[in-house]
Amino acid sequence: MLVLSRRINESIQIGTDIEVMVIDVRGDIVRLGITAPQSTQIWRKELWDVIVHENRTAAEASRESSTPSLPLSTFSKLSKIPTVKVKKQ
Repeated sequence: MLVLSRRINESIQIGTDIEVMVIDVRGDIVRLGITAPQSTQIWRKELWDVIVHENRTAAEASRESSTPSLPLSTFSKLSKIPTVKVKKQ
């Protein structure tokens, strides 16, 4: 882990297109401003951890369940009708 000290209005650059700036410090609360491309997803870590946990739980549940049996449609019964070959004259 890289640990940096920054003051208000100082920033760090991540790659070529992400900047994190210290906006305000009040007691033990630090406000950060993040400049990044709109396509970049930015999540609070505690929310990200919940999303990852829910995805893993859902994936495990789907692996444990058996393959659901699909209902027979009326069209599947048509495949049992014998076909008739027509002779060309």
